[in-house]
Amino acid sequence: MARSLRLACLIILATGCAGATNPPDETPALQPYRAGLTDDSLIAGVRRRFRVYVPTAAIPTPKAIVLVLHGGGGEGLDVSNLGGHPLSVFRTVADREGFLVVYPEGLPALDGRLGWTDCRADNLQSSGADDVGFLSSLIAQLRQRYTMPTAKVFMTGGSNGGQMTLAFAARAADQVAAIAPGSANLPETALAGGCSSGPSRPLPVLLTHGSEDPAMPYPGGCVANLGGACNRGRVIGAEATRWWQLVGAGHTAPSRTVLIPAAPSRGTQNRDVEFAEVVWAFFKSRLPD
Repeated sequence: MARSLRLACLIILATGCAGATNPPDETPALQPYRAGLTDDSLIAGVRRRFRVYVPTAAIPTPKAIVLVLHGGGGEGLDVSNLGGHPLSVFRTVADREGFLVVYPEGLPALDGRLGWTDCRADNLQSSGADDVGFLSSLIAQLRQRYTMPTAKVFMTGGSNGGQMTLAFAARAADQVAAIAPGSANLPETALAGGCSSGPSRPLPVLLTHGSEDPAMPYPGGCVANLGGACNRGRVIGAEATRWWQLVGAGHTAPSRTVLIPAAPSRGTQNRDVEFAEVVWAFFKSRLPD
């Protein structure tokens, strides 16, 4: 798309881009997105896609920016489709509350399905992508578009997206104000650096987890171990990670409006609370006055 081409030129202007005419010190300022859904991309080692939802209530200035990370398994940007996934409910909440919702997309893992490279050192399926670098570049661009302080930037996600949220906080805590991972435990064996040492500063965290989650086991163990090979790594228990327990719940994000049938691979969805509402209430309480 023309928008994507222009954006790519802006990102890599210093090293040259076909059709670019502005020198680095005259690069036009990035403009806010139009109302509704916009698919865009940026160059962060490779071209990376993301989807932005701008509710009318967020024009001209959104109350906050909330990045919502999909889980592993290939759903990608489809988690933003209303009625199709509990994470899409963030769009409905944003309509009322006036914040920007951003859905970044992971890259294919070795099994070909979209996912994230989080802190698991023993995840043999990981793509090895620099997802912290991608998310950092995306946040920097969004902050430029909206002149947004870090105090109004938040991140959440479910499953592998929740693990990536934890990984980002461990390695780039200065770029977000708070995080809210769902169905995501800390790794038993962590990568070196921030993944092992933890965040560089205290960070507010809301954590939720179903006690009967078969994919991200509440007591700890192998992640999504359907084949028995434990090739996606091992995690510590939820209580060792310090979570809000959803008694009897499985792996799917809780929702009262987007109802996902039970299945052996994901267990039974909790329908007592709306994940997006709980997370936004947590983020909203931490916005500066």
